[in-house]
Amino acid sequence: MSDKKTTDWVVAYASAIGNGHIQFNIPCQDSCAHKRIDDNWAIAVVADGAGSARLSHIGSDFVVRNALHCFEEVLERTKWSEENFPSDKEWRTEALRALQIVMQRLLKFSEVKEHKFSDLACTVLVTIYSPFGALSVHIGDGRAAYSDKVGEWKALITPFRGDEANETVFITSAIWTTDGVDQFVLTDTLKTKIRGFALMSDGCEKGSFVINVKDEETQKYYDPNQPYPKFFEPNVHGLRQLKKEGKTQEEINKLWEGFLTAGHKQFKHEIDDKTMILGVITEDTEEHKPEPKEEKEMPKTTPEPKKDTPQEAPKAATTDTEDTPKDR
Repeated sequence: MSDKKTTDWVVAYASAIGNGHIQFNIPCQDSCAHKRIDDNWAIAVVADGAGSARLSHIGSDFVVRNALHCFEEVLERTKWSEENFPSDKEWRTEALRALQIVMQRLLKFSEVKEHKFSDLACTVLVTIYSPFGALSVHIGDGRAAYSDKVGEWKALITPFRGDEANETVFITSAIWTTDGVDQFVLTDTLKTKIRGFALMSDGCEKGSFVINVKDEETQKYYDPNQPYPKFFEPNVHGLRQLKKEGKTQEEINKLWEGFLTAGHKQFKHEIDDKTMILGVITEDTEEHKPEPKEEKEMPKTTPEPKKDTPQEAPKAATTDTEDTPKDR
């Protein structure tokens, strides 16, 4: 336990089935998990099951639960702190080891259950966060963001993209070689004070990130990978309000699931499953004080079809105009 004053967080995490999955009677293939470890650290995990893998909903659930366990062991063993923050190399070594254990457990699970390994395919995104920084590792796509001490939202990771539109890789892909790990298992280290963070599957990115923007000079599309503050800040305030009202974690997550289902017009019409974990310190201190700034309108983007790598919930009473989870 730290002898310093601890920072209180409020976190919402949930997965919501996409319209395409409802239409074709496919289960939600996303999963997520979150756990506070001690006064400093907590772990957030998101996994997005491959649309082409018939048991990816089982794979994503297995991966988030085991990733939570493996990265908790990392924190308990390393005793990282603000003063003993890991270097890029130290974090990468530990993250690769932990994810390889998760992959090996998934492989063993597939053998015991007599499942084809590729049928359990999913992406995985892990962030270990604290008030003084964050550590991320991911395989595949998805997005992650953080809000720095002055309230500016920035990308925490760069999602992997293949040569074709929306092509990605999974934890079950043939990437577990020296060259493959270097290319497909990506790590990021952020040592700076933060006031908030977000992780999500790609079903949420069109409503919360600036992506796929047309360059008028080249007439080509590019991905700025830019979190959209007008999405995040209202939800920061919404979560803080739920905390002030004394909502339990279960109640917050249920409201968050309703928001992901139909509380935002992009989410309401999204065909893909939607998962997001959003966390924020309960109130801004002097060292976590957002600076007022003029916001620009979110650029229009073009939709991208979901495509897998070449390998093997009830709706809440929300409306299109709502941008934060609300208790009704």
